Amino acid sequence: MLSSEQQQPKKKTRSGSEQRQRDEIIPVRCKKPEAVAIRANAKAARQKPSGFLRALGTGWQRPDERRPKLPELAPFREAYGKLAIALSNAAQLLKLANRGQYPDIPEVRETHQKINRLCDELIALMRGYAGDC
Repeated sequence: MLSSEQQQPKKKTRSGSEQRQRDEIIPVRCKKPEAVAIRANAKAARQKPSGFLRALGTGWQRPDERRPKLPELAPFREAYGKLAIALSNAAQLLKLANRGQYPDIPEVRETHQKINRLCDELIALMRGYAGDC
């Protein structure tokens, strides 16, 4: 027979989100035109509506306030994401090589060409963004 300590399931450790300090929610109701004005003013200030209202209510802005992504940076984010995937693939190939399991040469060349193309794409985006052609 098991003792009471052995029968009790172990308590899970708390994850990061459960350790985070919980904030108080203050619900706000407003009419449709007011909501439109709040969203428009928040967008003009490059803030989310909740952050905009929080800054108005407290008189100060959080240093870590999330801001909406700039639409003009979308091509950079897309190219960076592709580059990150290609570099991750290259890192996996290097890990195999370090263990003595050399990958097929065509696979290495393909990854190398992909990285070069993505770097060229990022450079072209940066030059176009800066006005240099």
